[in-house]
Amino acid sequence: MTAQIALFLAAGFAGGVVNALAGGAKLFVFPMLLAAGLPPLAANATGTVAVWPAMLPTAWVYREMVAREARRLLLLVLPGLAGALCGALVMIGSGEDAFLAAIPALLLLAVGSILLGDRLATLARRFLPGPRLKAALGALLFAIGFYGGYFGAGMGFMLVAALTAAGGELREANATKNLFAVAINTVAVVPLALSGLVDWVAATTVLVGGVVGGYVGARLSLSMPVTLLRGAISVMGLTLTAVFLLR
Repeated sequence: MTAQIALFLAAGFAGGVVNALAGGAKLFVFPMLLAAGLPPLAANATGTVAVWPAMLPTAWVYREMVAREARRLLLLVLPGLAGALCGALVMIGSGEDAFLAAIPALLLLAVGSILLGDRLATLARRFLPGPRLKAALGALLFAIGFYGGYFGAGMGFMLVAALTAAGGELREANATKNLFAVAINTVAVVPLALSGLVDWVAATTVLVGGVVGGYVGARLSLSMPVTLLRGAISVMGLTLTAVFLLR
């Protein structure tokens, strides 16, 4: 049990460091929860619930923006919220075998999102130029929300890409992304918390490790270039993915 608790703390610490540096905590928390012995569905649900509280301060920071633009933001985020609920319910209802088969693709998608970062917006503009992307924004946000409810690692980068490619300014898109990520994860956490899949000892321990890791990551981010950070995180993510595939 002591070794398992240590792994939970390490998972939270790694996720906290990564989240503070460039985002993508779930990419590290999920494989480490698997390594600690949690079944895939339980590891996924526990990881989502464990990293959620760390997002709440973001909602507080942007509370004035929400108050000023509540109607516009609500209309914009609604497809993402619907997608998050659907994604969480599909994940809860899927069997271990089906979810296990999807894990490699999910991990690779998360790594790719982190590695590409802001370049995702350029790719989105290339494949869905101008008005076509604006018209498709609702469907795109639903898909991103579904991914957030189902797995979620790297979702923030996808949100920034969708919002900037649809014509938003990067700074505004980053602020909106944070709000949307909090809202999407909040919707997903409710059914996950009630599903019986969450290991609450693991979730609490990961949260504690995440608080410490977040502080360390914030300190490191002051002296490390963003490009280098994303490259290092992507390499570590690919390594974890390879370990999972070859186990």
